[in-house]
Amino acid sequence: MKARRLLPLLMAAVLGVSALTGCGNSIDAKSVGATLDGQEITMGFMNFMARYQQAIYDGQFSSMFGDQDIWNQDLFGEGTDTETSVKNSVSENIENFYVLEKHMADYKVEITEEELAKMDEAAETFMNDNSKKAIKQLGATKEYVKEMLRLSTIQSKMRTAMDAEVDTNVTDEEAAQKKISYVQVGCKSKTGEDGETVDYTEEEKANIKKEVEAFQAAAADDFKTAAENAGYTASEATFGDNDESYTLDDAVIEAAKKLKEGQISEVISTDDNYYVVRMESEFDEEATENKKKSIVTDRKNDHYTEVLDGYKENVKYELNEEEWAKVKFDELFSIKATQTEDAADGADTGDTADSEE
Repeated sequence: MKARRLLPLLMAAVLGVSALTGCGNSIDAKSVGATLDGQEITMGFMNFMARYQQAIYDGQFSSMFGDQDIWNQDLFGEGTDTETSVKNSVSENIENFYVLEKHMADYKVEITEEELAKMDEAAETFMNDNSKKAIKQLGATKEYVKEMLRLSTIQSKMRTAMDAEVDTNVTDEEAAQKKISYVQVGCKSKTGEDGETVDYTEEEKANIKKEVEAFQAAAADDFKTAAENAGYTASEATFGDNDESYTLDDAVIEAAKKLKEGQISEVISTDDNYYVVRMESEFDEEATENKKKSIVTDRKNDHYTEVLDGYKENVKYELNEEEWAKVKFDELFSIKATQTEDAADGADTGDTADSEE
């Protein structure tokens, strides 16, 4: 799960927040939360950024996990609780924001007076349309909201300029994708009569393989129909010879690479499954075009990370660990949306906030 990137609604009018628990924010807003080459970043702004991110996650997770305490769980598999993971991400994003601001001139990036006026208007609307309790819990001020929008806009413009430096030409050979149909039949274990999982015996595995071999023999004319008749499910997958990783077992891919269009493999045995594969296309145009887009996206991401990491090597970012530790996600939020449009197009998000007393 890698959705920890900050999700500010650029130029959005409102974040709708309802305070569910707790008694409000107690952070010393004027204290120093971090420094970047001596530039002080206030704890008030950093706390707002963290709580804003928390509110978004609370809105997302509430529909998935209900009333579960997700902040004390290790949702990201990082060996720490979700609160720590998200706070680490927020701190890193704040560092990235201010590092990029220092290098705006490198890419001739500017924030216009008109853009600042729109940010000011959006921040004013944000403050007016959210309840006082929600604003207090967020630790929000008009200045913090406007600063978040300003820094996010700088980041967006810097990213656009960096993306323009990337070679977007991808050859068919580099991106070529093949398309296969396949049937996968488990041969590792089953659920016993008592509900417990037990391994198949060697005799049972041999019988399963015979059934798969019978399907394979009948699949030459119509793979999908033969799968249905055998009680199997025919699935599809695409892959390329230049791909670095595959969704299917390597043994399946290696067998598929040897097939010509329309050919069917012998039964492929792995530790857990039997497979039969049919080569549908040795060059799938749609999958290849999608792969080209994916390659370009990867190039842009790699270039952005490389440039940003290079900038960060030459700055000193110091987090005030003692103050940062005071930020707690023990006061939950909910988001009540009434209308949502694409924020990337500069649209407003007409959410409303109600506090639960």
